[in-house]
Amino acid sequence: MHQIESRLVRAEPYVVAGLATTYFVLYSVLSVLRHVTYHSFGPDLGIFDQVFWNTTQGRLFESTMSLVQPQPHSYLADHFSPIYLLLVPFYALIPRPQTLLVIQTLFLALGVWPLYLLARLKLEPGFQRLVWAVAYFLFLPVAFINLFDFHELALVVLPLGFAIYFLENGRPGLFLLSLVTTFLVKEELPLVGVGFGAYILLAKRDWKLGLGVLAGSLAAFLAVVRVIIPAFGGGSYAYFARRFAFRYAELGTTPQEIIATTFTHPSRVLQIIVQPQKLKFVVGIFGPVLGLTAISGWAAILVMPTLGILLLSNYAPQYAFSSHYSAPLIALVIGTSILGLARLRPPLRRPVAAGVLASSLAFSLAFGDLPFARHFDPRMFQQEPRYTAFVHNLDLIPPDASVAAENNLTPHLSQRRYIYNLEFEGPENAQYLALDDAALGRSAAALQQQIAAFEAQGYRTIATGEGLALMQR
Repeated sequence: MHQIESRLVRAEPYVVAGLATTYFVLYSVLSVLRHVTYHSFGPDLGIFDQVFWNTTQGRLFESTMSLVQPQPHSYLADHFSPIYLLLVPFYALIPRPQTLLVIQTLFLALGVWPLYLLARLKLEPGFQRLVWAVAYFLFLPVAFINLFDFHELALVVLPLGFAIYFLENGRPGLFLLSLVTTFLVKEELPLVGVGFGAYILLAKRDWKLGLGVLAGSLAAFLAVVRVIIPAFGGGSYAYFARRFAFRYAELGTTPQEIIATTFTHPSRVLQIIVQPQKLKFVVGIFGPVLGLTAISGWAAILVMPTLGILLLSNYAPQYAFSSHYSAPLIALVIGTSILGLARLRPPLRRPVAAGVLASSLAFSLAFGDLPFARHFDPRMFQQEPRYTAFVHNLDLIPPDASVAAENNLTPHLSQRRYIYNLEFEGPENAQYLALDDAALGRSAAALQQQIAAFEAQGYRTIATGEGLALMQR
């Protein structure tokens, strides 16, 4: 038994690397298949592909789909994601939507590594450490995020995991580098830094580092949403602006109002949080790891800012473990769960680790999106014959023509300066329209009505197929 255990210890890094490689290959294939079989969407794969493609053409971050603004504008008026500049050279090598999907899969596959290093730092060799590598890939949001187009938040798992690891390993320089990297992914992520600052103050008793991280994170957040994004957009941050169906309407329209309401009206906050779907979300996030975050001491603070952002929102995808919004919780929940397990008495750790493995498998089977799970739908990777027969007609569209397309077709036409999603921006007098009755409930009558309406606006049909049509102005 001891000999088997020692071999397992020596093999640990190779086992983790093998899991990551297997996941990367499998989910690269699946995510690409989902796209090429016309199951990807304009929001968001089409949006991101246009942003990256425009950037390679010298139009930095330009979009005609983000913020539902059909005029060319900077994507940075919508979201603060300068980290894309690091990815553009790789996208430029193979400028296709598929490249973004593979990059996203690579980041998610590598996200296991800092968490495994944290387990090596805190736990006994062998089983207790390897459980967390398996639990990572079984964690509900991971596969869901991977098979839902491309999103910037998927990129945060890796640097956020390193931030936890380097902080626990007593390497403040690398911790700060990792944490600041997360700030470049999306505008709300400096709020995660607030949690780190509070944790350093309360658990590490490092006043200089803790106060610096706390103040720096708050300053970064306010600078981004109050100065940088409005500078690109010529107005206020969209998700606080009154003209939008903003997501925190019950709490306020500015960060200050939201924070003030949170502390002065706790009953309202409780009413917002205690809802069936939000409780299901909490169970789906913490259930697979047996709620070990709760016994991680002050480390539990690390998850609070992200949980607050998600649970206080009135936008349903933010509190669904099947959406990309939960991506920061992957590193935070698994990382704090490792710290929680490390706080148990040594005789308890192995059986609890076994419980984590069993619970992770059960949750993944019942609610996850891995190939063995009940939710997994093979049809999402199979092309309908109607697309096979029709899509060659899309080649009739000149590369510099403006196009308005239905959701499933938009990411296949997004490498042009003027592309619109019919569901959101409308036709915008585009030169070509690509229609798909998948957006109309697969209703042939509804598609014919749509065609007739566009004909009345001066368009003519130049190609048709089963539930599909191409029109030209």
